[in-house]
Amino acid sequence: MRPKILLSKCYFEPVRYNGSIVNDDFINKLKKHIDFISLCPEVEIGLGVPRQKLIVKETKDSKRLFQPDTDKDFTEKIIEFTDKALTYLTEVDGFILKAKSPSCGVGSAKIYRDGAIIGKTYGFFADAIRKRFPYLPLEDEGRLKDKKLRQHFLTRIFAFSELRKILKNPEPKKLVHFHSKYKYLLLTYHQKTLKDLGQLVADGSLPLNEKIEKYKVKFYEAFLQKPTIKRHANTLMHILGHVSRKLSPKEREHLITLINKYSEGQMQIRVIIELLKNLAYSFGSDYKLIKTYLEPYPMELDE
Repeated sequence: MRPKILLSKCYFEPVRYNGSIVNDDFINKLKKHIDFISLCPEVEIGLGVPRQKLIVKETKDSKRLFQPDTDKDFTEKIIEFTDKALTYLTEVDGFILKAKSPSCGVGSAKIYRDGAIIGKTYGFFADAIRKRFPYLPLEDEGRLKDKKLRQHFLTRIFAFSELRKILKNPEPKKLVHFHSKYKYLLLTYHQKTLKDLGQLVADGSLPLNEKIEKYKVKFYEAFLQKPTIKRHANTLMHILGHVSRKLSPKEREHLITLINKYSEGQMQIRVIIELLKNLAYSFGSDYKLIKTYLEPYPMELDE
């Protein structure tokens, strides 16, 4: 199942306030690998293209969506639309919105007080998304230029879409297979959650629907924080222990040296990943257990 992502419509159509379209190389590549929903909150609340600029304005007790040139306030309209739109959004794995937008910026929208910029904040639509879907990845194209954030985002949306497939037609065997497949990614992101989820999968006393729901929540929670170099190094050593019987002593020694260099910040993890892939022919069925860690999403998206 392909990830289902909500994207700002300005990545597809000229709906920005000045009638422009956003052309982003990463999003253009991503479109080939996902199913998507697109919308522009500002157009949806009745504003035309082009239109006078909106700003986020701080008042004494609230934030407002304000149009300085017309002296109009669109706060109630954007809140009403957002509540309705997100209520009907039942299947989604993540969000990519427009950077710096007063409706869609992910912590990057300028906020004004008495006509002066006083900082940055979430756009109204983005803020509602993060509150309603706290475990789902929410980014804008500006933040996704950071390679680590982009890798974290991609790992999550592809994992979550596969879990969503299980949720559509749950079976005990499918859940066991899914958990085995994601063992090393879970180890990397949150070792305690890996243990907790393993116990949950093995619990024969819970009804399947209840088990699946608990699994989903904990699985989402496990991926909230980006993994550290230390956690990746720990996972690589676990993988090495799993496949070491199929490696020659020199291959094993070389991998240990590379993992130590990576943990000390002397090299990139991609070198080790590619070496493990090159050795994969000797791993046999073991490779299936580590493949999701080595390639959690299509690698062309990492280029």
